[in-house]
Formats: sequence, C-alpha cells, structure tokens
Amino acid sequence: MSSFPQKLSLANFTLKFGDFAMLDMFAEVVYPAFFGGLVRKYGYATYMLLDPQLVEDHAGELYIAGRLVKNTKVSRDQVLRGGKLIEDRQQIESAPSCFFVLQLSNHKLFFVRETAHAPFLATFASTIQSYLTQSYLVWLRGYYEASKVMDPSFTWNRAYNSYPRPKLEITPMATEGALVAYVKKFKVINSVEVRLLETNHELDNSPLFGDMREVKEKIGADDIVFKTTKAGEGGLDKVGVAKLISPQAESGNSQIKLKGIAINGDKFYASNENFNFSIAIKNLPKSVSTAANLIINKIKDQVALGTLRFSNDSRDKVDDLKINFLEGQYESLRD
Repeated sequence: MSSFPQKLSLANFTLKFGDFAMLDMFAEVVYPAFFGGLVRKYGYATYMLLDPQLVEDHAGELYIAGRLVKNTKVSRDQVLRGGKLIEDRQQIESAPSCFFVLQLSNHKLFFVRETAHAPFLATFASTIQSYLTQSYLVWLRGYYEASKVMDPSFTWNRAYNSYPRPKLEITPMATEGALVAYVKKFKVINSVEVRLLETNHELDNSPLFGDMREVKEKIGADDIVFKTTKAGEGGLDKVGVAKLISPQAESGNSQIKLKGIAINGDKFYASNENFNFSIAIKNLPKSVSTAANLIINKIKDQVALGTLRFSNDSRDKVDDLKINFLEGQYESLRD
C-alpha cells in the first residue's frame, strides 16, 4: 500500500490538428500514440505507457486508461554521519507513476499521481505530445507516399498543410465551489486575465467569451485575451470576478490569472492550477481496468451530486469509433 496521498484531479484534454479535433484523427494518430509502445527520453529518465487499455462503462462511454511510468535512477553523492559529510555514492532504480483516464466523448482527463516523484500533469502533457508527434509523423509519411503514387506532383508541404502537426493543451479544471473558495483567499483582486484556448468544438457557457471567440475566428487571430484591472485597496468586485470566470474555469478552455493582495497583506496570485478540482482517493488497484472503473464511478458520483457538469458533444463520433474497433479496423491500422 502506498503512503503517498493520492488525489484525483480533472483537466480538459484539447487536441487539435489545425481544424481537425482529436476524434477526427483518432484512428490515424491518436490510437497509435497511446497503444504503439512509444517512449520518450528526457534527461536520465525514460517515459512509457504501461498497459494502456480501451475501457467501456455500462453507459457505453469509451475511455483510454493506463499508467505513465517514469523509469529512472535516483543517486546520491554523500551522507551526513556524526556531523560530518561522508562521500557515499549510491544509485537505485525508481519508477514512479501516474494513472490517467481519458473520456473520449467529452475530452476530459482524470488524473492521479500514484507515488512520490510521480509525473505531474505538465509532464504527462509533454510526454503525450511527444507520442502524438511521433505517431503523426509516421502516419503523415505514409499518407504522403500513398498520395505521391496517385499524384506525382503531390508535395510534402501539401500533406503537412492538409493535416497540421498535433497541438495538445491540457488545462486543469475547476468547480464553481472550488473557485469561489479560492477567490475568498484574496483580500483584494486587482487584475483578471483570461486567455481563450482552442476548444474541442464545445460552446462557451459565457456569452461574453463566446462572442470573443467568434471575433478571434472572424479576424483569424492566433490568440485573444480578456484583461481587466483596478488598482488600489478597493480592487475589483470579488463576487463579480468569481461569476465572470467560473464558466471558463469549469470548462478548462481558458487560462486564467488573478493578481492581488492576500488576506495577510502579501502579494497574491492564482491560476487554473490553484482552482483545480480534486478529491482524495486511496490506493488505486494495480489492475488498469479495475482502477479505471473506480475512477469513472467517482467522477459519476460527482456529476450526480451536481459538483461536476459535463457535455458529451462527441458521443456520436465515439459510437462510430466503437463500431470500427469491433470490426478490427484499428488492428489493420497498427500492422
């Protein structure tokens, strides 16, 4: 049993290939990225997915679940003995892990760091981005070569422009209750900044930010940011700030930054990570399917309580994917 305090957190998994979203390129790139046995080397560590699985719940929802393992060695050069530093070089193998469940119909990621020194969410994101890029380049090469046979004038740039490189953003998600509670830690809020991220084709719950996103698309902007400030000890209205940013923090489609003064008078800052929804979880089972179902049920409990609110915008696409999987098309793609 692990003595590490495990917590289940929630994030939005936004994956785009230009105008294409995750499920548009699932069979070609996403599935091989998770199930192709890929590795990422970074420094002295090697990151790999251990026993990834497709999991289906009783409602027919489909998930990818598994562990990301950081395989490395921990070393020391000296120890303290009797008040003196003694040279004592030692090295041991270490393989901390995190567990993840990715719900395909709404692109929500459920994440648990299982052990001390386990990969953080940012490390998970950069590692999955590496796998996606590796898988994408293999597929794009095949697409280019097949297209070249059909049309000798077909170019690599044309292939690349048709299917741009995958871009992954994993953004911590909040609940309204968690956000309101954290806003109360501010004595004064002097600045609010909301940067709109790409979406998985969901609609914004806030009319203001929905309109801003339309402006971004109409003028072809790469980025759009809402920012408002009020200097001094009065600052911005905290209730109004919480009401403004709650829908964005819950969706995980925006990066939020607050600046102001804490109750004790110190400068105080907050972002998505501070509002992140989390609940305690005890000793995940080693079985991937058992652990995944435990997490899925905990999330469903929170949805039933009204703590979490999800939409299933891509359920029809997921049902199509399940039919294709059952017909064995994924196996042919892997060959």
